[in-house]
Amino acid sequence: YKEYGLQPMGKSYFQEFSTKFPPNKGVMKMKNVIGIIPGSNPKLKNAPVVVSAHFDHLGLGWPDVHQGDEGKIHFGADDNASGVAIMLELAKTMAKSHPSRDIIFIATTGEEAGLLGSRYFVKHINEYYSELVFANINLDTDGSLFDKKLLVLNANTAKEWKFIFMGTDYTTGIKTEVIAKDLDASDQVAFIEQGIPAVQLFTGATQHYHRPSDKIETIDGPGLVKVAIVTKEVVAYLAEREKAMLFTGTTKNQTMPAQGQQIEKTNRRVSTGSVPDFAFKGEGVKLGSVIEGSAGDKAGLTAGDVITAINGEKVSDLKQYSDALKKFKPEDKIKLTVLRDGKSMELPIILGAR
Repeated sequence: YKEYGLQPMGKSYFQEFSTKFPPNKGVMKMKNVIGIIPGSNPKLKNAPVVVSAHFDHLGLGWPDVHQGDEGKIHFGADDNASGVAIMLELAKTMAKSHPSRDIIFIATTGEEAGLLGSRYFVKHINEYYSELVFANINLDTDGSLFDKKLLVLNANTAKEWKFIFMGTDYTTGIKTEVIAKDLDASDQVAFIEQGIPAVQLFTGATQHYHRPSDKIETIDGPGLVKVAIVTKEVVAYLAEREKAMLFTGTTKNQTMPAQGQQIEKTNRRVSTGSVPDFAFKGEGVKLGSVIEGSAGDKAGLTAGDVITAINGEKVSDLKQYSDALKKFKPEDKIKLTVLRDGKSMELPIILGAR
């Protein structure tokens, strides 16, 4: 960031803290990396715009290793080298601009372990700014746009998001799909928990998610440029906007672990082998694709199916679906209620290991 001409936060570009990781991993020092384009308007600069992207991944698999992938290098090209690459390019190209508000670029740590870096940042932002963060744009998993629409997650956090991205659709020609649902997806959630309008720009899940196959060869390079163009338009607009955006999302009482406190993260152990359609706006979970040879493929699930219940328990959205699956272990046999071509049916499935 210094090389780009950005300023540090306080005395350093690093925001350091420590967290105890289980099992028997001891206390680890962690760092967020932060650079700032200072705002020029004294009335606006203390309510900054934050652009975030997490730089951590799974290493050799922790904390979300799939069966058979233990000990293998998880490269994390899409999740989330793609988001970090876009953020760095934006920082470089916007560094000499003169926005009204401060623009903060933060590469967060510990996202995979429970949004550790972003929650620490939000918790300590009042040490540097007298006002609340104006808005957050989070870049996570942006390497597979290809011919799809760019998804805007958590757009229910402010009514203005819909109109902002209608504007970028027109000015850039790059189409977006605004998702107005509560999704516990990535670092934007740390901001939402504190009543800050925040969205994630997301090009969709693929079969490489949290797998060693998430390599640079799978990345859509021209798509990264498109995401960067849209992000720059939004950040530049927010940095000049005077009127606050009313927060319309759902806050949660979530706290950051204290220094040295051990974190606990509950992961799903099972998988249906399906990739959800995040743009689906109806009740249930629509499947965008089903991985060949997976548990879902063997059970007869197909792209376009909408899962509406698990063992008779209604699932209205992705969060309920994920939470419901956390109750099971690999090889458990369950029943999925599926809506296909307007007809409801039940499919038995033997769950695979995640």
